[in-house]
Amino acid sequence: WKNKINENTITSLNEVINYYPVDNKKDTLRSLYETKTLISRKLFFNKIESNPLTDQQRLAVIRNNDLNLVLAAAGTGKTSVIVSKAIDLIDSKRAKANEILILAYNNKAAKELRARLLQRGEVLGITEENSPNIYTFHALGRLILKEAKISTYLSDFTDDPKKLEIWLTKWIMDYMKSSHSALKLIIDLSYQPINPFDFKSKEEYDSYIRDNEYRTFQGERVKSYQEILIANWLYMNGVDYEYEAPFVSKRRIEVGFDYRPDFHIKNTNIYLEHFGIDRDGKTRFDIDKEKYNNDILRKRDLHKECQTTLIETYHYDWIENNLEQRLEILISENGIKTHKRSDEEMFDVLKEMGFIEENSKKYLKCLQAIRVERLDKESILKRLKSSNIFFAKQYTELLDAIQNSYINELVSQNKIDFDDMIIRSTKVVEDGEYRPKWNHILVDEFQDISMSRMDFLKSIINHGSNPILTAVGDDWQSIYRFSGGKLELTTRFDTLIGQHSFTKLEKTFRYNNSIADTAGMFVMQNPEQYKKNVETHTKVTESQVYLIDSKYKEENSIENRTLQVIKKIRENDANGSIAILARYNYLLKNSKEAIKNDSQIENIYHWTFHGSKGLEAEYCILLGFFQGKVGFPNMNKEEAVVVEALLPSLDTYPHSEERRLLYVALTRAKKKSYLIADPMATSEFINELLSPKYKLNIVSATFEEKFRKIFKCPLCTSGYFRLVKGKYGEFYSCTSGSVCLSKPRICEKCEAPSIDTANKSICNNINCKHEKIICDRCGRPMTMRDGKFGKFLGCTGYGIKGDQCKNTRKYL
Repeated sequence: WKNKINENTITSLNEVINYYPVDNKKDTLRSLYETKTLISRKLFFNKIESNPLTDQQRLAVIRNNDLNLVLAAAGTGKTSVIVSKAIDLIDSKRAKANEILILAYNNKAAKELRARLLQRGEVLGITEENSPNIYTFHALGRLILKEAKISTYLSDFTDDPKKLEIWLTKWIMDYMKSSHSALKLIIDLSYQPINPFDFKSKEEYDSYIRDNEYRTFQGERVKSYQEILIANWLYMNGVDYEYEAPFVSKRRIEVGFDYRPDFHIKNTNIYLEHFGIDRDGKTRFDIDKEKYNNDILRKRDLHKECQTTLIETYHYDWIENNLEQRLEILISENGIKTHKRSDEEMFDVLKEMGFIEENSKKYLKCLQAIRVERLDKESILKRLKSSNIFFAKQYTELLDAIQNSYINELVSQNKIDFDDMIIRSTKVVEDGEYRPKWNHILVDEFQDISMSRMDFLKSIINHGSNPILTAVGDDWQSIYRFSGGKLELTTRFDTLIGQHSFTKLEKTFRYNNSIADTAGMFVMQNPEQYKKNVETHTKVTESQVYLIDSKYKEENSIENRTLQVIKKIRENDANGSIAILARYNYLLKNSKEAIKNDSQIENIYHWTFHGSKGLEAEYCILLGFFQGKVGFPNMNKEEAVVVEALLPSLDTYPHSEERRLLYVALTRAKKKSYLIADPMATSEFINELLSPKYKLNIVSATFEEKFRKIFKCPLCTSGYFRLVKGKYGEFYSCTSGSVCLSKPRICEKCEAPSIDTANKSICNNINCKHEKIICDRCGRPMTMRDGKFGKFLGCTGYGIKGDQCKNTRKYL
């Protein structure tokens, strides 16, 4: 070879041989390439942005494997990477502008990317006419359909979502009117059956009842699925009833509670109790079987004593699918007249109570999930069954009918919707009717990409000119699952998409190390996500994440507390930007109204947690940290259970997406973040953040453990007592609501909650412990009396006409 090839070539070949086989030397080769390129492009990276790019940003720009994943923590400059990468490809002559495709999540992001790219690329002569292609997925889909000569007229439903809601509401109403079975099906599907015996702890059961609402046709909120079946059967059959009305005599069977049977048939002495036992007398996991069955006997005896009639139904009636039939027999046997309400009457009742509107909203979410996930009838059934959805077959038939009617409606309009833009353009590319021309594809906000968008992207890659894909996103900020966002495509990129270069952006210039540490530690509790070590440019020595209670001047007022925080910020920084953030719009609306009435406060931003993504302010005030279905995290499992089953799969870590949502909200603040929370109905997230490891700056004493113990309800797992002003004065009520109807007395000595035992009421304040003697029969206070045999305790109910209590007790 030395006789045939010159020395320089031999030397070059020998150097090349050093890196074979390539598969064993790929890391070395990449390192050499990166080192060389970083040196040669140093001047470009120093000047392309207002500040020189970080080392991690530079690596993200130069890495050009077939597949590349860039994970960018909040505020680490992912936009800078996308813009710099596009300009670097053009400047280094590796690609022409028209060979680069940038895909943005929405129109706002696309405009920002375009403006930034034109601004930074001006020195290279990049203009609107010769810049890289920047589209949203929908805009790209529409372009492809146009070039394939397919109609791209958008349905009115896309321009005005209210029209879609109206259309679906009418569809639901027409369906309900079509037959008695259709009406009953919609009613049956409105409540997800839950077997209380399936719960493994009292805490699990309490939280479910607290956070999910069973509202009867008559308007009451009942405690369980079986109770709503009973209440609605009575209503539909014209039986006039009261729910948990006071008994004819003030008596106590359970300690601390006046006896109130489940149902009272009005204008009769007949009461109905639904007992939670199986045929062997077994009870729910957390209930004392022996005591519960003994209480049943005591209730029966009480009805005999008071000459009232007790009708009994049981948990096993429902298990055996016999509850309504048993009700019908018992009502008939006791001479209670019924008159079945007509379908027309029931339809009007359901419409009046907002039942139809609520169902329409639920099925609209189902339709959107089905469309974005491209589910057919078989797939719908499979997902519902895998999520153990009751009535899975019935739901599938109804949802398939809704989807088919919707598709037919689009066909009749000869128009498409946003999902069609993706679905149909994917088919156009796969059928070869459109050939993609791009050599480089950059995708922004990749963590929120849906499966249909991923299929679209794959079709462009597989049927194009072998383009290089760079996906930029942050798994910690994946918050759009309700729009089809499939986080697994990011967290399992290697498995689902392919081998790739991997770069993390962990240096932020937005917020300080306190916010980074608290937010980062909180979101990283989920093991399904990537670990990141966020480094901040700004360093502080004390926590800048403040926890403040919502109590203001002896009243709970989130709005007043927010105003107080704003004024405090303004005292120290007259011009600093302030944003108020909340999980729900109604909280922001209330805040806006309060600020409007205060002429001294101006220029305050209001963002939902979702809407705040990509925004920032120097000071952020976060609202809505309390329990319940409109609290944070959102605990409303009942309403969303079917929609959840249809959406992309979610990792099993508790509240994983809501946890990421809090991370997004926390990292909007550049200087300080204030969390305003209810200490007496404490959000699960606040309970966690109270742990010392999160290093919160706890401002309000109400979050101190000693104080909270005074108000902790001992009868349920998560409730606290709150002083409420009622019609007859102040009283304590448990924040768990219908889970726990405990209403303790107000201690005469220190005004803390006083908890009833069988014979006395004891102050819950450990520093007081004042005791008040009460009647073990009716719960009224007992008073000292003189008798012929000396002093004794007598019930203060002795002189009450119609319900006299003659109970006495020895004075010890």
